[in-house]
Amino acid sequence: MAQPLAILRFEASMQKALERVRAVLEAERAPRLAHDVHHQYSDKYILAECITNTAAASQANCLSTFGASADQLRQLAVWAEKSVVVLRFDMKETCTYLRKETREQEDPTKHVVEASVGGVIRGALTSKVVTKIEEHFWKFEAVYELVALRGVGAKEEDQIRFMSHTAHAQVKTSTDATPYPAFASTSFEVNISWLAKHLGRDNLSPGFRIDRADASCHTPRRNKEIDQATAHFGDFQRWCSQVQQALSRVARVQPESSIRSSFEAAGLNDFSILTPVLPLLEEGRSHCPTAESIAATSGSESVSQISPPEKCGDSIVFAVPDFNRLLDEESRLLRAKHTQLAEALPGGDSLGAAFEAKFIVTMAHCHAVCQQWMEACDYVEQMLRQQLVAAIGKEVSPADFAQYMQFHNRKVFNDAYAPTPFCFAVRRSDCHSPEGTVSIEEEVVGPGGDSNIAAPIWTLAARSTHAPAMCFPISSSTNISFGGDRYLHAWLSHNFSGHSGAKLALSAKARQFSSMLVLIGRIASATTFDPKYAAIVQNKDELTIPLDLSTIPAPKEFKDAIESLSPEQQEFAKAFRAMQLESTLFGVLIIPIKPQLEKVLNLADDSLTKEIKLTQDLMQLFITYQIPSDLLSYDAASASTAASGDVEVVGGATPQERLQEVRRHVKAMQDMIEQSKQEEIHDRVQQASFAAPQLLLRATEESEHMDFMCAAAAPREELRCADMPLAGAPGMLRKKASNRAAPAPPRAPGCPPPPPPCMQQQQQQQPPQPSATASQPPPRPQETHQQQSPLEQPQQQVGASDDVGEPSTGRDYTQVPVEMDARFEKFDPDARLRPTIITPGSLWKKRAQKALLAQPIETSLVSDEQKHLKDAAFDLLDALTKSGALPIEHASLHVVVAATHCFDLTVMETVIQQNTNPIEKVERSTLIMASTVHQRPPAALVRDVQLHRINAASPGLFLEDGDAA
Repeated sequence: MAQPLAILRFEASMQKALERVRAVLEAERAPRLAHDVHHQYSDKYILAECITNTAAASQANCLSTFGASADQLRQLAVWAEKSVVVLRFDMKETCTYLRKETREQEDPTKHVVEASVGGVIRGALTSKVVTKIEEHFWKFEAVYELVALRGVGAKEEDQIRFMSHTAHAQVKTSTDATPYPAFASTSFEVNISWLAKHLGRDNLSPGFRIDRADASCHTPRRNKEIDQATAHFGDFQRWCSQVQQALSRVARVQPESSIRSSFEAAGLNDFSILTPVLPLLEEGRSHCPTAESIAATSGSESVSQISPPEKCGDSIVFAVPDFNRLLDEESRLLRAKHTQLAEALPGGDSLGAAFEAKFIVTMAHCHAVCQQWMEACDYVEQMLRQQLVAAIGKEVSPADFAQYMQFHNRKVFNDAYAPTPFCFAVRRSDCHSPEGTVSIEEEVVGPGGDSNIAAPIWTLAARSTHAPAMCFPISSSTNISFGGDRYLHAWLSHNFSGHSGAKLALSAKARQFSSMLVLIGRIASATTFDPKYAAIVQNKDELTIPLDLSTIPAPKEFKDAIESLSPEQQEFAKAFRAMQLESTLFGVLIIPIKPQLEKVLNLADDSLTKEIKLTQDLMQLFITYQIPSDLLSYDAASASTAASGDVEVVGGATPQERLQEVRRHVKAMQDMIEQSKQEEIHDRVQQASFAAPQLLLRATEESEHMDFMCAAAAPREELRCADMPLAGAPGMLRKKASNRAAPAPPRAPGCPPPPPPCMQQQQQQQPPQPSATASQPPPRPQETHQQQSPLEQPQQQVGASDDVGEPSTGRDYTQVPVEMDARFEKFDPDARLRPTIITPGSLWKKRAQKALLAQPIETSLVSDEQKHLKDAAFDLLDALTKSGALPIEHASLHVVVAATHCFDLTVMETVIQQNTNPIEKVERSTLIMASTVHQRPPAALVRDVQLHRINAASPGLFLEDGDAA
């Protein structure tokens, strides 16, 4: 019924049935299908009861056509009070040998041979073929029996025989091999206890009712009583189909072609018999029919009829007397069909005669009644779906539901505790521009949602700025300590029928001339972060890491699963679950590189903020060439610190002088690297010339041409070299022309090659370095505080935080999953809130731009490239911290603990079939996680105007023992 085609087919069949109904009723009556009549929700319950009672009465009437009397049906009702009642159809087949007959059969073709003498025919010889045929005759006999049993029917008084019949036919074969098994017995059983229980002992009127007060009663279609009826009608439908197929197979054994053709043409699959199970409503009814009115309108065709419901009020459900009229019409048409078959087919004990045809037609009608009842019940539920869709305007998808929950949480939570997007700017402080952003984004999968563009997820976040330092290993011998802000995030996902409607990805984006380190891993202990992946993100890089979600059983599900295990097995399961719970802590550590560069190079704070080229050169030296930081840093370990006016002096040098010294170290290192490259190129050229002397002449001609070209371009080249600053942004943004020079003249071994003309011009125009006593430009405000040596400098004090008064020990994040798991077990009675493990996917994507004018290129990163990224990041961390000797002060750790509220059905089916409001369920789960993260009672998290409603929907959260976070 969930498919639109099935709905249209059912409605079309109902329209045809309505024509027959109008013929049975008075002319002024106008019943219609339920969805065409305005009605109340209670009318659907009454309609479900009426169509179920009608289907049960129809089955009882069909049993009466098999020979069951009213007294026998009442006896079944008495049996069903204490025992199981079974309806069994037995069929025994025998095939016995009768005789053998031999006969001769002449071939109608004659052969004539003529004899002639001298061309004159003198005689003719005629011959023909006579075939001797042996025929074997067999007697095929079938015995049918329909019996009702109490229990297993061990005693004679536990059996009621409704019908018994024997049919036979004579089968002829050309061999003495038996055409059918000598003996075969087949039995088909169906439990009819449900039918017998609901038949009244006095008037055989079904008394099916739905207990609306029962906790398992969700809707008119989804309740315990309808489920039991569904099981009965489904079993009875299968039984009818099995009996029908068995009788049809046996009836075709009849060798007489006339009988067999008449049997096949008798219209056994004619569905013209009225099926009275119709979901009809009729406007204008305002009272329930009385027993007297039902008796006055009842006919004598039906053995069983229905009675009015106990509470119908002003229901507009099709009148009970009218349903009884339809039952009478059904019985009349069924008997008329039996009479028609008796006239068209031979009677007696001949196989394939009227008896089998009547039985097959009745079984087919019972099958149709069961099928139509199930479709009618689904039709009642489909009305709920159509009305809900009409009210909302669309089918609600998981993405639509997630969008609504964002809106709902903004209305429920206080501003201080409301969910926020997981998107954070990577910056040194609020006074500095961001280096980039790190976010966890979700992309809508499937229909629904307000946008198909990935957007950050919304998490419940608690910030901590006074937490103690933590550390993480980058090798077996190196541990790096880090401080900074800590964030604990709780994210709740929704899963409907196995679909969440979104997929997650971690996105790290860096701005131009900015860089940061992103580490992904788990929280190993209260003071240890265990990185599994790492990457350097710089210069407009965009790294996208897909995140896979996997759930573990809810606490109650886990306890139920291990309840029957041995103590050893339980201990094993508990130990493994403890590891799984700790794995739900997903950590992202973000480290800006510039502050740590300044620290490892002994520079003042913000010294590299505007030194773009120097910063890029340093990154290249550290990442590409892995130059030790001691070769580039300002060395002030043994120097004294003094102050001259407002300018800080460390080791006899001001911040500008220290920066200039680092610049000289970088320049010297680059010169040395360039010299090594030139030597390597020169060696390769010599090796090539020795290996191929014939190419030497061509290389000489090319060098003379290059000399001419360089001479023509020399003025412009020298001008560009002279205008290019050493460490300024404008000089970096110009496009550099390639320096072309003629091959260097031969030099003595061990002598370095001369610098290129451009470098010579720079060296000539380089101004002398200022001395320590020279006048300095006015210092920046952040450079006026007292500086100490790197080994003695205390950690930087951060500003105001959200956890003023937090104990210095900080929060042990490894205990958060344990606390949350305990609260899940306590406050989630449905056991639908499951801890979720977030794991990075296997295929990453990186979007990078190699140069300012180059187009961005997107590449896919698999395990080998991911390991290369991690090694490069760890090498840089090793250099920036001097193998763990220097702590990282500017960092932010984001710990995400996730859970998934799982629904077995889709959003619409959850609302319609289970009569459950998923908003309230997810709201309760969100409050459970929020109270754990913020360590506050739920009443302190929500707005006052929402408190009464939430208390009514989830009272367990506000109990005295539930207020303690």
